[in-house]
Amino acid sequence: MISTNTIRILYVDDDPDDFYLVSSLLKKIADTTYELEGATSLEEAIPKLDQNFDVFLVDYRLGKDTGLELIQEIKSLNKHVPVIMLTGMSTGSIDREALTYGASDYLVKGEFDAHTLDRTLRYAIRDAQLMESLASAAVKFRSIFELASDPFLLMNDEGKILEANPAFLKKFGHKAYDPSSDKSFFFKDLLPEVSSAQELENLFFKGQELYDMEALMTVNHGHTINSLINIVKQDVNIYQVLIKDLSAIKAKEEEELNLKKFSSTGRIARLLAHEVKNPLTTILLSADQLNLELPADVRAESGDLIDVIRRNCDRINHLVTQLLDSTRFTELDAKSHSINSLLDESLEQVQDRIEFKGITIVKQYQTDICDIHVDGEKIKIALINLIVNAIEAMPEKTGKLILKTSIRNNHCRIEIKDNGEGIPKENIERLFEPFFTSKSTGSGLGLTNTQNIILSHGGSIRVKSEVGKGTSFLISFNLQN
Repeated sequence: MISTNTIRILYVDDDPDDFYLVSSLLKKIADTTYELEGATSLEEAIPKLDQNFDVFLVDYRLGKDTGLELIQEIKSLNKHVPVIMLTGMSTGSIDREALTYGASDYLVKGEFDAHTLDRTLRYAIRDAQLMESLASAAVKFRSIFELASDPFLLMNDEGKILEANPAFLKKFGHKAYDPSSDKSFFFKDLLPEVSSAQELENLFFKGQELYDMEALMTVNHGHTINSLINIVKQDVNIYQVLIKDLSAIKAKEEEELNLKKFSSTGRIARLLAHEVKNPLTTILLSADQLNLELPADVRAESGDLIDVIRRNCDRINHLVTQLLDSTRFTELDAKSHSINSLLDESLEQVQDRIEFKGITIVKQYQTDICDIHVDGEKIKIALINLIVNAIEAMPEKTGKLILKTSIRNNHCRIEIKDNGEGIPKENIERLFEPFFTSKSTGSGLGLTNTQNIILSHGGSIRVKSEVGKGTSFLISFNLQN
């Protein structure tokens, strides 16, 4: 441990004037006693590294060598001892490079006084003591990691997985890492997105640690999860990787965002209904009055312009009414229903479409599922909308529609999954917006109405999609409601 009485410093610099200057600054510090020893080269400094110095001041330039090489030597003997880099050049690249090699801080010669030097030394020593304490605790409480509910692993500086805790094996499976196999397993293979793999390449494989990197990761059976990844250096070539599954958090955030967007859309719809319908009524009344008052020859010359005004007013009025209906929470005739039966009844309504396209239906129902308290007719409307969308997105003869029900954590869950063309990422966020559609026909209100029905029941609806592979709609109802 670092001494609390006298702080021993090894200052490595090939310029004796700089050594004298630092020595003079340290003598001005009254609260702490510093003992300074010098070395003028890498060769002279290395034999002194085991003399229990509390902190190292290292010049960036050491003749034919650099202070970075010395930092590596120091850290190989004691990874927690503080090292402060000194240089005559104020460049961010040197700063980052020094920190990458393990320097605690960075000072530019001629730009610091005794107070700054004292504070930098004390902070570096404090941080080193903290890191040493944390490392000791990590060894002492290794069993905590073994029992941790979050996936945790060790890997080398090439990204090869060396060891994984039971939570990792449970979530990612033996395809990700099998301790009994001679095969090499690499962490980057769990990152399906090129951008995430590139970020790992740019930072970790250049010796830097990673904090709070959000990325998709491939888990058991090829599924992906949203995760938060932290990679921390444990030893010279060993890194700790802690993975936090954000799927539940992301799902909750998505549900809350969808509800806010839906509420906002509803407010806009009500505003439109008020601000648009009144002028429309005035326009229609004026058109009727014109039709009565205009001479016959004028009406003949103007053709069907009055009829055009009427038709377009009716169209606008109809669209506003549709928007209002699709975003207004409706009254429910809630009764006890089996969600399996509601899915089967919804399938019957679109059986002709299924047969026409040769779609294969796969039912993965939980047979002992409990009933839910919902408005059956409205839920069937929502389910039919989703099933029809899936059918239209799938190819003929090879289309496969999977319907899955389950009970988990006091929620009744429904998944409607197709192997269709998928939805582009830029469209997913707009999927439930009124009048948004990628089809050549349709009002663009089907999914808005579906979302309205689900939210009216206190449920949630989410979508996962990948272009070329298909789409899944996930519906959840709280059984406690």
